[in-house]
Amino acid sequence: MGIAEQYTENTPDSRYEQTVGYLRRNYRAYLLIAPAALFLLSVVGYPIFETFRLSLYRAPESATTETFIGFQHYTTILNSQIFYQLVWQTGRWVVVSVFLKTTLGLLIALHLKGDIKGRKFFRTGFLIPWGIPYAISAVVFRWMEHPQYGYINAILLKLGVIEQGIGILGNPQTAWLGVVVADAWIGTPFMAIIILAGLQSIPDQLYEAAAVDGAEKWHQFRYVTLPQLKSVLLIATLLSTIWTFVSFDVIWTMTGGGPINSTATLVIWIFETAFAQGNLGLGAAYSVIGFAILGVFAVVYLRVYTSGGEEL
Repeated sequence: MGIAEQYTENTPDSRYEQTVGYLRRNYRAYLLIAPAALFLLSVVGYPIFETFRLSLYRAPESATTETFIGFQHYTTILNSQIFYQLVWQTGRWVVVSVFLKTTLGLLIALHLKGDIKGRKFFRTGFLIPWGIPYAISAVVFRWMEHPQYGYINAILLKLGVIEQGIGILGNPQTAWLGVVVADAWIGTPFMAIIILAGLQSIPDQLYEAAAVDGAEKWHQFRYVTLPQLKSVLLIATLLSTIWTFVSFDVIWTMTGGGPINSTATLVIWIFETAFAQGNLGLGAAYSVIGFAILGVFAVVYLRVYTSGGEEL
């Protein structure tokens, strides 16, 4: 019997047999990581399971008993107009905020990568907004956008853009934009630092070779910098999207979801429903839907990115 025939004969036919064989060969490694895996499963998995279970019950905060009602909460949510308004406002909030943070972070990182005077000082200074508690930053921006005493109105009046102070956070058409600006200011340093770390890992030889080939700065950025930053940008934007989606402090501190629910997102509405109105079951159903939206987004985002055969 030849070597090829022996190999074919000893190779498991089914995927099940291959999996069993793999587990037999590596069972010691799985035993070593089992305690950590069980701990993570209990810490992460149990709250998710409990939230889903609670969403199937009528569970008023003040009551001691729960009543099983199946998927009634989900039917109520999907038939309500406010749900689709919240989905639109949450999507707008996430897309605009992450776009601003990514764009500004990229511009700052490109600037800080250059050989500028005081580079260490600026790198440290740009981290300050990230280190300030979100609620404090939100209070400062609420004051800055005040129609009578805020800096923004004062500057616009000086420039002649407006004739009298405008209530940015009191207008349903502009309130979300005022909140987005505050969130972008807070989150941009994180994006800048992550992108800067990615820029510093790009070999200088690539730029030197591009320069020898006659590539200008824009072409070097397009054909060298962006492709090399692809993995970094994927992780940074994915994390920023998740954090922005579940962000609560900034919106609640600046507007409380108003005026007329114009700045409310799914997270704000979950808090309102579960704790302000005391309907824990309905709030849990909103949480499960939000979790599902984030999960679908992450899977689609990663599949689109890796569709070309690339790995993280």
